Amino acid sequence: MAKTENYKELFLRKLPFFVGMQEADIDALLAGAKIKDYPKGARLFLQGDGADRFFVIINGWIKLYRGTPDGDEAVVALFTRGDVFGEAAIFDNTNYPFAAEAVEQATLIEIPSALLKNRAKANPDITARLMDSMSREMHKLQMENEHIILMSASQRVGCLLLQLSSGMLGTGGAFSFPYDKALAAQRLGMKPETFSRALAQLKPAGVTVKGSEIRIESFSGLVDYACGHCTSLSNECRGSRTKECKENACPKHKKSQCDD
Repeated sequence: MAKTENYKELFLRKLPFFVGMQEADIDALLAGAKIKDYPKGARLFLQGDGADRFFVIINGWIKLYRGTPDGDEAVVALFTRGDVFGEAAIFDNTNYPFAAEAVEQATLIEIPSALLKNRAKANPDITARLMDSMSREMHKLQMENEHIILMSASQRVGCLLLQLSSGMLGTGGAFSFPYDKALAAQRLGMKPETFSRALAQLKPAGVTVKGSEIRIESFSGLVDYACGHCTSLSNECRGSRTKECKENACPKHKKSQCDD
């Protein structure tokens, strides 16, 4: 049990949301938090449920979505390791504006809303952090709407691949697509066949697909192809690879100096 608690503490303290937070607040949130595992397909909560928990993802993928009476879904966001969601838990008598489901097996830290509210009353910095998190998510949605207007389907898929490969070292490489490609298409507002065509259209940009494996020959080449019609700054996009990283990549070692 102590080992699990220690892991939870180390993990939380490294996340941007918690960096710089007062020790007393972190200790209190950790003391009341729980770690829960969810199998693929498990619902965390439904749209309209009372916002009773704030979530931190240790691993796995979670989709946030809104549904229609006819059963259609609009995927609002896909979150993974290190992401936080459920900021509505800070407000009194508030419901979740979306539903949440594990699209792959996931492990989460859950912080009760009552605890979060009590600490926020004692320290307004926590409320400010939650509002900042909500603001960043709103900005991401605005950027995605801009992408629909300014970018082709293949450029938008290229942007997604850059985000999914953002933790990789080197000038290129391969990774396994982490969730169902049909879900990726839904998130980008495309039909699955459109997403497949867009992937195929990325071959001249150095992207090859074999089943779930995605191979990117050159990250900088994909940046050149996909990012020219995007207004995001380097600190606004998870998939951004700066000009300095592109220029300083070492061909011999296939590793960017920016990753040292």
